Amino acid sequence: MNKQKLTSAYIVDDNQEAVEVLVRMLEKNYSVEVVGTANDAESAAKGIIDKEPDIIFLDVELPNMSGLEFCSLIRSDIKPETKVVFYTGHDKYMLEAIRREAFDYLLKPASEQDLGQIMTRYYENKLASVPQIIPHENLHLPIILVVNSLNEHLTLQLENIAFFRYNQDRKLWEVVCTDNSCYILRHRTTSDLILNYSTDFVQIHKRYIVNINHIKMIQDSTCILTEPLEGNRELKISKNYRASLMAAFYSL
Repeated sequence: MNKQKLTSAYIVDDNQEAVEVLVRMLEKNYSVEVVGTANDAESAAKGIIDKEPDIIFLDVELPNMSGLEFCSLIRSDIKPETKVVFYTGHDKYMLEAIRREAFDYLLKPASEQDLGQIMTRYYENKLASVPQIIPHENLHLPIILVVNSLNEHLTLQLENIAFFRYNQDRKLWEVVCTDNSCYILRHRTTSDLILNYSTDFVQIHKRYIVNINHIKMIQDSTCILTEPLEGNRELKISKNYRASLMAAFYSL
């Protein structure tokens, strides 16, 4: 499991101090790499087209051209999925920003809370748009799976995932890895979403989804996992899921 820079950002603002503050906040807390900054629209256009960032933080009051005008001008030259966040000291432009299809609006000086809400929403949106895996096409590439309450964004390999467990106290799904580490999943995670990540994930109970490759044996109504989780006895098999589990197990 690796923490990675998941997102590239570009900042357009003629206030260098505001740029530096935002760079520090993004790179320290939100798994973002700031791939470029610019103080004016002309320089920004060249940099944005070259760098193809995932998210643009755009000041409204720029020299020679407003950020609103620049947003309309650059829209056809950037990726359709690129998000624009207007970053300004005035809230009077908010309605016009919405009309320009802005993803969000961040007031200066940026607070950790406001930026955190924007970035959490951004990652939720990004994960929701990840294409579902086609059945029987198991991809052995990293999957962006965890965006937790600490704004940690983790990439998990399929083979490192042992099972998923529904935490009834928190009303959230969590993932347990083969090294016994455990991560809380994002609020909108459902059992259907987990099962769509890979056909290797098989539901055995309303509270448990297991990576079929880590099942060592099925003992009565319990899944026994491979080392180092072989001592775990919580993975009980519900009769509603037993048939599909046995079919998946014997097809290995």
